[in-house]
Amino acid sequence: MKFKNTLLSFATIVSLSASIQVPLSAQTFETVQSAASSKLENALSELATLQESIAKEKIPLAQKLNDLEINVANLSADLKRLERLRDSRDLNLSALEAEVKARRDENDYSKNLLIEFITNQSASADAAELQLYEETWLDLLNSADAPSETDEDAVSSIKALLEGVELGMDRLETLIGGDSFEGSAVLSDGSYGEGKFLLYGPVTYFSASDGSDAGITQQGASGEPTLISLADTYGEMSASVLAGDGELPLDATLGKALAMETTKESLIEHIQKGGFWIYPILTIAFISLIIAAIKFIELNGIKTIPKEKLVAVITAIQAHDKEKALAEVHGMSGTAHDLLHAGVKSYGHGRDLIEQSLEEVLMRSSPKLERLLNVIWITASTAPLLGLLGTVTGIITTFKLLTIFGSGDPKALGGGISEALITTEFGLIVAIPALVLHAILQRKAKSIESEFENDAMTLMNGMLRAEKK
Repeated sequence: MKFKNTLLSFATIVSLSASIQVPLSAQTFETVQSAASSKLENALSELATLQESIAKEKIPLAQKLNDLEINVANLSADLKRLERLRDSRDLNLSALEAEVKARRDENDYSKNLLIEFITNQSASADAAELQLYEETWLDLLNSADAPSETDEDAVSSIKALLEGVELGMDRLETLIGGDSFEGSAVLSDGSYGEGKFLLYGPVTYFSASDGSDAGITQQGASGEPTLISLADTYGEMSASVLAGDGELPLDATLGKALAMETTKESLIEHIQKGGFWIYPILTIAFISLIIAAIKFIELNGIKTIPKEKLVAVITAIQAHDKEKALAEVHGMSGTAHDLLHAGVKSYGHGRDLIEQSLEEVLMRSSPKLERLLNVIWITASTAPLLGLLGTVTGIITTFKLLTIFGSGDPKALGGGISEALITTEFGLIVAIPALVLHAILQRKAKSIESEFENDAMTLMNGMLRAEKK
């Protein structure tokens, strides 16, 4: 640059001037001073020229510097504006991404609700309805389970599920107004036959195509509609179902009464479910019942001493007519005869002999009165224990079945549970009546024994008064 070159020239002149060395011996002081003054003036003149040149060049440079600083400020402002735009764009992008995620979550939630609706429709559908809708529902659910690679696939899946919802709504409207269609069901004889279904609310009627059988269908163990025949009770049902017009029976309990009716079992079937230990319980119950009947007849057959006969014997004894007293006793039998006969025979031999004779007869009659009552008591005590034993056996069987089949099939556990509960049931059924019978018969025996004791005491007192006279 020009300014830099001028500075270099001035420095060169100064250095050259400084490097000139004149020996003081050859020149005078005035010469040296004059030369120095001349050089100084030249240097000052050149310096002034340089300063003027610098001043001229400084103003444009300062102006240029100012322009550059303004440009830098403008660029900084542009940078900050661009940075703000970038930050705003990032925020908008994050908001858009969050909104997209929210919409996807809404789609997933809606999809799950639609799947749940279709699943509930399938679960609540009658076995006969599955022949109409099951294939469509399965296709819709399978398409919904397919992974969605794009948002368009997710929207298409939801649209397909909406078709399933529309199908479900149509089904509900059909059920309210009633519907009929051709289909097949398991007939009452176990065969698989074609016929016509009639749906009306929660009830499904079915009639074979040839009109041979008709009734109400329920879902069987195989999942197929199974016919419960009502043709014998309602002879016109088949014609009404096939024609779609007529009177049909309606179960107000929505199938509960019919289900309870089908689960009823006979006494023999109930007993057979009790397993092995039900038979010992029934055996001792039968034996106890026979003994109770025999004992009841036996106790009712025991004749006590008629009061008039006892008075007649005591009157004869007090009249010291022993033969007449024996004659009064002669027409009697059993313990009454033995008691009066022993008392009359011992008359006149003192209190001890009379008491011993009467007590001996009473002691012989007591075991006869209470004979076999212990068998009934043992039955009342043993039956619950046998029932408990059957319960334990049934529970063991149940756990064995659980080990083999797991807990998924309750029917596989029915045998063990039935054995466990039915044996306890029959044990109590046998024990309670046996206990009551034992109490009644024992009370009756004690009553008869007590009456004989009272008669014996009356007879002894009468004879002792006669002996004193």
